[in-house]
Amino acid sequence: MLSSCCMKTTLFNLCLAFLMLLTSCHKEMESVAFENVTESVTLQSVVGDEAFISFTSLGTWNVTTDATWLSLSPLSGDAGESQVKVTAVFENNSNQVREAKVKLTSGDEACEISVFQEVGDYVLPEKEEYLIGVEGGVFTIYFETNVDVEKLKVYTSSEPGSWLRQETTSRSAASETHEVSLHATSNKGGMSRSAYLLFVKEEDGSQKELATVKISQQGGQVLESVDFSEDGKIDTLQQHVKGEGIPIVLMGDGFVDQELADGTYRRVMEKAMENLFTEEPVKSLREYFDVFMINAVSENNDFGMGYKTAFSCKLAGGNSTTIIGDDTSVQIYVGKVLDKEKKKENSLAVVILNTSAYAGTTYWGYQGKNNKLVEFAIAYCPVIDNLDSEHFRQVLVHEAIGHGLGKLEDEYVYSDKGSISTLEIQRIRTMQANGWLQNVDFTASKDTVLWASFLTDSRYQNEHLGVYEGACTYPKGAYRPSEDSMMNSNTCAFNAPSRKSLYEKVMKIGMDTEQVLYEDFVTFDKAHLPEMLPVASYTRAAFSGQSFARPVWTGSRLSH
Repeated sequence: MLSSCCMKTTLFNLCLAFLMLLTSCHKEMESVAFENVTESVTLQSVVGDEAFISFTSLGTWNVTTDATWLSLSPLSGDAGESQVKVTAVFENNSNQVREAKVKLTSGDEACEISVFQEVGDYVLPEKEEYLIGVEGGVFTIYFETNVDVEKLKVYTSSEPGSWLRQETTSRSAASETHEVSLHATSNKGGMSRSAYLLFVKEEDGSQKELATVKISQQGGQVLESVDFSEDGKIDTLQQHVKGEGIPIVLMGDGFVDQELADGTYRRVMEKAMENLFTEEPVKSLREYFDVFMINAVSENNDFGMGYKTAFSCKLAGGNSTTIIGDDTSVQIYVGKVLDKEKKKENSLAVVILNTSAYAGTTYWGYQGKNNKLVEFAIAYCPVIDNLDSEHFRQVLVHEAIGHGLGKLEDEYVYSDKGSISTLEIQRIRTMQANGWLQNVDFTASKDTVLWASFLTDSRYQNEHLGVYEGACTYPKGAYRPSEDSMMNSNTCAFNAPSRKSLYEKVMKIGMDTEQVLYEDFVTFDKAHLPEMLPVASYTRAAFSGQSFARPVWTGSRLSH
């Protein structure tokens, strides 16, 4: 048996060894790749405010961040003293200072720097959306703000004398909570309707919108389904005669049983199919596609709070054309049509909304069983204006064919967005490595840009291809191949690099071709060139009067 003294000595030695182990681990965790690193920086809320992170690196380095409101430059460098410029891409319209982490990496070692952004002007409504009954009446909206009483103005988006009007605005400099009273007229004879309450700061002749609140009112003529027996029934609208068949599954949201019975649903689906094949190169590749229609019976034929539809689609409205839907339900309906895993992973789901609203959104970035990126996409598009509307055709082609099938990026810009962020470039580069988004790039060099082959090809001189700054909705730092295109204003054909992406996609999915040669595409393209409309400097916002939504990266697993 050990003596008490020996036991104490042994215990002491064990503790000493443990402390040495901790010290050793701590030293291993400490970064020796960087010295004299700026611990933190603080930016003002205004867009474009800058700060610098200084450090000394003992080797080559990279810098990244997961914050969308930051831009970093440069993204890498060599050993020695360096600086990284940190720029605010968006304002901080919350009521709290926000923090982001910037990560410096050299080899296997890394360190983090905190970047803070001060609070700017903000308006925080109690709720973002209010639902008013058919009868209407007076109701109150509460909000918080740090803007001076005399500078904050509140407006309604509805025309003077229309169904929604502002009664009073109660504000007190001594109170944190303020209120706006509104009056809605009754809506017994119509469908649901929406308007917006706008909170605007006015100062020195300028206006800055700080917040919006959506006001929805139920309608007195909304239909309700009583018979769901036709739900899930499948019809083949077109069968492929070349290749293995690329599946497109059409379905509708907001269509009630009466609209299936009287043929409305089928007419909409058939028109949507015809619209999909109106632009080259898909117009001449139509024989590679299978097109299916599956019935989806909704409880109501209207959207918004208080109503239920098959895919729970919601339209953002206001200055946004975003559509949000239940993509899990969409995938279930696609699964009823396509029983083979490969077919589903390579399919395109198109959901047509039973509304005339100007909107459209595509969802992509789904993963298969092995976490591999798959081609499956969901395109949401309303029957814009009416069934024969050119807007309906154009937006459907842009969303379903451009984004959904071709995996093309948007080529339009919003003048107020500034430079594209580091995080956004990294995200797009990841998709480009998978062969997607080949119609945008982040270099102005005609020799190295993704579509460089077209710029030296005399056969494409008449298309006025080049390197035009402005793409992915950003005016600076991103480039597109042509002044205008189907991925810009919707009003003209796909440009040559986009046509090449679409052709390659059809060959790879429809013919199971691993690699498509440039000359193979050119041969096909020259035999089926689209009619090029005059070049115009359109932007999407100018064309529609609304800000269009970019495709949404889901990153989710595709259900099987």
